[in-house]
Amino acid sequence: MLKPKARLWTDGTTWTNWSRHEAYLRSQSKWMRHQVDSVAEESLRILARTTPIGRPEFQCRGLVVGYVQSGKTANFTAVAARAADVGYRLIIILSGIHDSLRNQTQRRLERELVDVGVNWIPLTEPEDDFQEPPVANGFDATGTVLVVAKKIVPILERLNCWLGKLEGRLADVPLLLIDDEADQASINTKGNRRDPSVDEDEPASDESPSRTNELIRDLLQKCPRATYIAYTATPFANILIDPGAFDDHVGEDLFPKDFVIQLPRPDGYTGTEELFGVTAQHRNVLRVVDESDVRGLKPRRRKKGEPLVAHGPLDLPQSLCDAVLTFALAGAIRLLRGHQGESHTMLVHVSQVQKDQMRIGAAIEEQIRAWFNLNRSAPGSIRGMMRSSLTDFGQVSLPSDVDVILDEAERNLARLQVVVLNSKTGEELEYEQRPGRQLIAVGGNRLSRGLTLEGLTIAYFLRTTTMADTLLQMARWYGFRSGYDDLIRIWTTDGIAEWFVELALVEEALRDSITVLNKAGRRPDEMAIRMRAHSKLLLTSKAKSRMSEVELEARSWSAENPQTILFPLRNAALLERNLDLASELLHAHPPTHVAHGGAIGHDVPAHDIADFLRRFAGHPNSVAFQGAEIADWITERSAVGELASWAIFVANPQRERQVLLGGRPYGLVHRTLTGNEAIGILTDPRHEGVDLHGGPERYRAGTAFNARAMRQDRPSARGLLLLYPLDPEPLQAPSRAVLGVALSLPLTSDDSRSFMVNRGLMHG
Repeated sequence: MLKPKARLWTDGTTWTNWSRHEAYLRSQSKWMRHQVDSVAEESLRILARTTPIGRPEFQCRGLVVGYVQSGKTANFTAVAARAADVGYRLIIILSGIHDSLRNQTQRRLERELVDVGVNWIPLTEPEDDFQEPPVANGFDATGTVLVVAKKIVPILERLNCWLGKLEGRLADVPLLLIDDEADQASINTKGNRRDPSVDEDEPASDESPSRTNELIRDLLQKCPRATYIAYTATPFANILIDPGAFDDHVGEDLFPKDFVIQLPRPDGYTGTEELFGVTAQHRNVLRVVDESDVRGLKPRRRKKGEPLVAHGPLDLPQSLCDAVLTFALAGAIRLLRGHQGESHTMLVHVSQVQKDQMRIGAAIEEQIRAWFNLNRSAPGSIRGMMRSSLTDFGQVSLPSDVDVILDEAERNLARLQVVVLNSKTGEELEYEQRPGRQLIAVGGNRLSRGLTLEGLTIAYFLRTTTMADTLLQMARWYGFRSGYDDLIRIWTTDGIAEWFVELALVEEALRDSITVLNKAGRRPDEMAIRMRAHSKLLLTSKAKSRMSEVELEARSWSAENPQTILFPLRNAALLERNLDLASELLHAHPPTHVAHGGAIGHDVPAHDIADFLRRFAGHPNSVAFQGAEIADWITERSAVGELASWAIFVANPQRERQVLLGGRPYGLVHRTLTGNEAIGILTDPRHEGVDLHGGPERYRAGTAFNARAMRQDRPSARGLLLLYPLDPEPLQAPSRAVLGVALSLPLTSDDSRSFMVNRGLMHG
């Protein structure tokens, strides 16, 4: 029997602005019908989770988690349209800290809301941030006042000053404040002032909140009816805000106490699995930049008292030359695929120092000129370089004959334009004003957040950071790449290459727990949201999470898929020992049948699996796979009847190259390096269902397999050990094979135990 549809407080609303915005989206060829349907559904779901607007007083706090470059702006634009329809009189959108992002957002909202909707009163313009209106009260007219502002102190002070003059007259002006990139600048990194009349035994704190955070909280508390919705792809810092934090002057902090909503992964989105998973193995997406090239691009620090030496022209390192040539080639392939008139971008992100950015931009322009000068004296030299770049490209679908592609690539090299994005140059991307350009965008901080890089294929990315949220935000190559996702190539350092896939697992764990929270119908302040702690990639800066007591709890691997991504590839003895260990296990428990591209054995006791994991020698820096800790957890779970019986699956592709394990031959599995000792994702998602009823096919949707659903359906008493004998040749390993190990784990009764937890949440 169908459940009756739950009633929402928004029922009965006349959706005037939303209907016009929806009609606009449906008129755009880039929007597919089901995508607009999704925006309609999600924007209503978000607004319905806010406090009903008819209440006389409320302070609502929510968080919406999207994916990097995945259409968060489209979602909050739709939420703003619906908010105007339910009666919000003032909508403020804080759009990053740079003019480029604010201007981009302003233009989009004018086009999609103001120009097509009704009763909008914009107080900001494409080139002009918020200025206090000459007449303070702008709410006499009917309609919704719209402000798109940078999230910087001077602008927030102006907004506060304006609303301060209206205090006492704001009861009829419900405020919706949308905070885009909400983990940037909004987080309180200082203290909170307490009421000196309370806790008289303790001295009252006189440390005020950090200024941006204080001004946002002050804006909200000036309005008796206020809703704050934070938007971000990396919510680590937001979830670690102390839920009980209160300042005597500006009230409660920005912890999302009322709701956290995970936006669905959009169709056609290119993310970690598409770039680093099994399907991308033959593309070699990641290219490791040699350490000498990194040093050549980063300026040497001047010792104190050392005389200044004027920098001569910068010689472009070979890796950056290769990246530029590959970009020209990728652009040619796109043009021959029919992508005329579409913008195409390369990202160069080496240093946050503006002088470095300008120097690198000038050097790229000089190098392109030098290639054409050489081609005049030695005709065919550019064509030769392009042919070499095409050979190095990896697996890619070619739209024409090689000669046609090389001709177009040479012409396209002449079309490349370099744009240096920083406050000193004042240059902009100008996608709307000048569509179809082939742009090399050189920059630092302005490239790392929010700013959409249209048609991004090639990234040259050397900036490092020790914060997972910052590193993810700098990953601008994620996003919608329909028709050219096979052309994405990334030049980066070995460290970033190694971190990135592990980081994707951190992100996945957080998204899973948000989904669990919503399914359980519990509010964020009633339930711990968990995160993996990462030894190298601190989840967020210590300053951002200092206000919250964060600690590592006893570890649970419930419903997870730990896997080896880093390997001790230079240590032949360890690699051989792991193969002997696998042989020992398979002699004791030989596989009984063949299916799904491998051999499967059943009814293996938990203590044999735990013993194997304790003795398995992983990479010392691995975080995604901690064999001994997982073994202890399995032993603990088996004592209460969980994970008592195991299946073992050994991948066995039909290949001539084989290795003997447990007395029988197995085909070697092909995986490629993403760093010196790292591969991309080890597991093939379908393998997590090899021992389940109906097999992997039951979890198939199109060409993809839903491994998460497999783990949810797995009986709690049964685990699956996956062994992958990897071909040592592409891994440059001095052994017969490299043993990759993964586990598919069911939902266990300790699922609520945490990884890194906001202690303020641990009362539910």
